[in-house]
This record gives sequence, structure tokens and C-alpha cells, in this order.
Amino acid sequence: MDEAFAHLEGTETRHSKKELLPPDGGWGYLVCIGVGFTFMLGFGSSNAFGILFNDFFIEQDGASGLPLVIGVYNGALSISGFLSGIALKRYSFRQVGLLGAGLFILGDVLTIFVTRTYQLVFAFGVIRGAGFGVMIPVSFTAFNCYFTKKRTAMMSANQTMSSLASITFPILVTFLLDEYGFRWSLALIMAVDLHLLFAMLVMHPVEWHMIKAVDSQKPGDEGVVEIKATTPTRHESIQKSIIKIVYDNVELDLLRDPRFVSTLVGLGFAFVSDVTYLAMEPMLLFSYGYTKMQVATCVMVGAIADLIARFSLAIFTYFYTVDSRKIFFCGTCLTIFLRIALVCSSEIWYVFTITVISGLIRCSVQVLFPLVLVTAAPDRFPAALALHIIFSGFLMLIADPLIGLIFEATGTYLYCFLAMSVCCLICVVLWSIEYIVYRKKTS
Repeated sequence: MDEAFAHLEGTETRHSKKELLPPDGGWGYLVCIGVGFTFMLGFGSSNAFGILFNDFFIEQDGASGLPLVIGVYNGALSISGFLSGIALKRYSFRQVGLLGAGLFILGDVLTIFVTRTYQLVFAFGVIRGAGFGVMIPVSFTAFNCYFTKKRTAMMSANQTMSSLASITFPILVTFLLDEYGFRWSLALIMAVDLHLLFAMLVMHPVEWHMIKAVDSQKPGDEGVVEIKATTPTRHESIQKSIIKIVYDNVELDLLRDPRFVSTLVGLGFAFVSDVTYLAMEPMLLFSYGYTKMQVATCVMVGAIADLIARFSLAIFTYFYTVDSRKIFFCGTCLTIFLRIALVCSSEIWYVFTITVISGLIRCSVQVLFPLVLVTAAPDRFPAALALHIIFSGFLMLIADPLIGLIFEATGTYLYCFLAMSVCCLICVVLWSIEYIVYRKKTS
């Protein structure tokens, strides 16, 4: 079967053979490793962005460009991730994935030579961000195709790899900068990111590695399996505009539900605060006069706290049922004060304490957001997720540059972190109003 369409559904052809099932191992372990490397390299270096480019932004007369780069990066990631999901309906994991890996590495190469902020916005923000966004749906989709019974355990392993990268990359980047300087550090990071090509090459169509199930049928019938293939109409796809493609793949009628809109907007603003905080905290600490090693250690401690919180939450929710939305709401409320608290003192013990608490609270945002989204649209999660990706992407494209303008206008990080608190406050106010309104209706 043509690799490009081996994992798709469409025109049905029937083959008489024993029932085939996903391998739940075998080649799937290589897919799991590929997914782990994708998230490890994608998220790891991004979490060390503030440390890596601190001197660059100082040479550019301030850090106002940092939120712009981060906003464009996450916006490109979200939009390309949505388009990647559409592309997977027509092309194979490897075809789409290699495109993403190629863009990611191209962004790395171009970043080595940047000398101005606008160049970094294009190379790192647009190209690299789009590349990572393309690879994320490929990784998740391939992973889910290969694993059923072992899915939770294997995803936990992937999450661990990603968390370990978040912990080690700040220290690694600090070491590279001290030993090799800025440009050579970028080159070495690019060399490491070349492994993404191999990570995408192992994303075979699951049909190549299906295993025979135990035949439970009797009257001499070997079982019939439906292998579905699609012959795409290329001419039609060329005629469609991008807007038409997006419209066909987004269920806009979900926006008629005020509760879903409240959830969508609240999650979006909470994400803006979280992502911008990760990028700007190192810059704040450098402004306090901390050394690169002190900043890297602080970021690492926050990542360790986040990892501990994730494990603790996983264990707790295994034994007890929790309300994900309420935990997310409480975590967002605490985050409002933690963003402000971080700019109240430059004492190292104080900053480390706030960073640890923020790391512990952060998992309520990063881990629980899919469950919160499910409660808003329980029967239409894929459509809800698509809208979340689009909204969050465009919101970051707007909000992060505005935070950069705030720094440029005031010359201090105080109002930037206040803006992050306001983003969380929007989520809290919206959900509080929703709770009050719908409580009255149900009472």
C-alpha cells in the first residue's frame, strides 16, 4: 500500500486475513523513542531560550524583542500544528514529519547567523516554530496508532524525557556558552537537533508493523479485515483556498456555547501567562545581577519542582477522582500572586522559593488543560482542541508583542509580570462569572 495513505480512512478494500492489531511494542518502541526525542529537543532548547539569547538581546538595546520572538514562535507552532493535522489526512507520518524536521533544522541554521531581532523573529520564531508545530501532531498521532494497552506507560516515559530535557538544558546551554561562545553554541545545538530527522524517519505507517490477533472465530472463516485506503483528489485540493481548508476542518458551531467560549478564552490567556513567564524569568534574573549559572540553576530547580508535581498529581489522581477544572482554576488564582511576587525582591533565596512554588503550580496548567477542554465539549474534543490551538496561537501573536512593548515603554520587568498576572486574572474573572450565572440557572 502507498505509504502516503496507509494510515488513512477512505475507500474500502477487503482482504481475507486474520485480524490485525497495533503492535503495542516492537517497532512502536522506536516510534516512542522518536517521539521522546522530538519533545526533548523541541521543548528543551526552547525552555533555555532566555539564557541562550540574553547577551544577544542586550546588544539589541533591551529585552523588548524577547516576547515578540516567543509570541511569533508559539503562534507559528500552533497554526502549523493545526495545518499539520489536516495534512495527515492526505500524507504519511514520515512525509509530514520530515517537512517539520527540515523546517526546524533550517530555523536552527538561520539562527546561527542572525544579527538583528527581526531576523531572529523570522528564523527562530517563524521557521523553527512552524517546524516544531508540524512535528507535534505527527508524533501524537503515530504514537496513538502504535500503542493501546501500553499507551499510558509509554507516554509517561515520553513526558519524563521531556521533563529531563527541561531540567538539564539550562545547565547545558550555560556550559556551551562559557566554553564555545554564542555562535558555536547555536551550531552545536543545531547539530544535536539533526537527530530529529531520524526521529521522523522511524514514523512508519502502523500497517507495516501490525500483528496477527488470536483467531477466535469458528464454520472455517479466517476473519475479514477492512484495510481502508484513500485516493485523494489532488486537483480538488489545489483549488481549495487555505481559508476553505480551515473552515472545513473547524467546527465553529461550538462557539455558540457561552460556556465553551469561556473555557476557550480562559485557557488561552492562562497559556499566554505560562509561556511568557518561562521565557522572561531568566531575563528578569539577569537584570537582578545573577550569573548565568545562578539563572540556569534557578530555572532547573523550577523544572524539577514541575516534574515532582506531575508525578504527585499522577499518583493522587490514580487513587482519587478530582475536578480538573477546579484544580486549574485554583492554580491560576495562585499564579496571579506568584507572578507579582517574583518582582518584589531580588534576594536569591526568595526568588528560588517563588520559582519552586511556581513550578509546583505550573503542572495544573500544563497537565490538566486537555481535561478541562474535555469537560467543555465532552463529545467533540478534537474539534475543541483545534479551536484551542487556533485561538491560543493568534492570542500569543498579539499578547506577547504587547508585553514586549510594555517593557520598551517602561524599561522595567515589573509591568511585564503584572501583565502576565492580568492574563491569569481574565481567566479567573470569566470562569467566576460563568459559575455564578450557571449556578443561578440550575438552582
